[in-house]
Amino acid sequence: MKDKLMPKRLIIKLTGLLFAAYSAFIIFTIIRDGRVLSAEAFFISVLVALLFGVLAGYARTSEVKDELFRTIRKAAMSSALIGVFALKLRMVGKVIAYLDFSWPQTVLYNGAYWMTQAALLILIIYYVFIRKEYPFLIIASVVLLLIAMILFLCSLFLEMILFFVYSIGLEPSMLRTAVSRPLFYLGFIGLSGYFMFPPRLTILPL
Repeated sequence: MKDKLMPKRLIIKLTGLLFAAYSAFIIFTIIRDGRVLSAEAFFISVLVALLFGVLAGYARTSEVKDELFRTIRKAAMSSALIGVFALKLRMVGKVIAYLDFSWPQTVLYNGAYWMTQAALLILIIYYVFIRKEYPFLIIASVVLLLIAMILFLCSLFLEMILFFVYSIGLEPSMLRTAVSRPLFYLGFIGLSGYFMFPPRLTILPL
């Protein structure tokens, strides 16, 4: 039984480390650039660090069996996923305005943005509405999660083209981009992979 659980545990632990590293990276940027950040940028950075801290905490507590704690954990996870999606959604106007089909880099950026948002939305729908029904919707669950993983992978690939071909990074420096973007995408790819394993079922006494 333990051997069967090893891949699941390994994936969620690695995912937790990736999310924790991304949260730590955001905290580092806050400490380093705090004096020059606007109040809005500072608040958003703190919120991002908190949300990814919650995602990391979710991964690190995957083996906790207390039902009350797991209920709170699920609520926190749902809020974190929705929070990440909402924070990126606030950029939609700028993303659309940036699009110019005569400039391939703007098309790549838009593609990465929309695929990431679609993948996040799939994870939210799956986790909030479908995961509890996993035993009855196994095929639908696997298909949705595979689509989410592919979208995250494609987004990462498009950002790699932006980075290596067009020298465009989504962080203030190229080094920060090289560090943070893989952490972001690999974390969510790992989470999608973890969700493919059946959730822990609560057996109620007869």
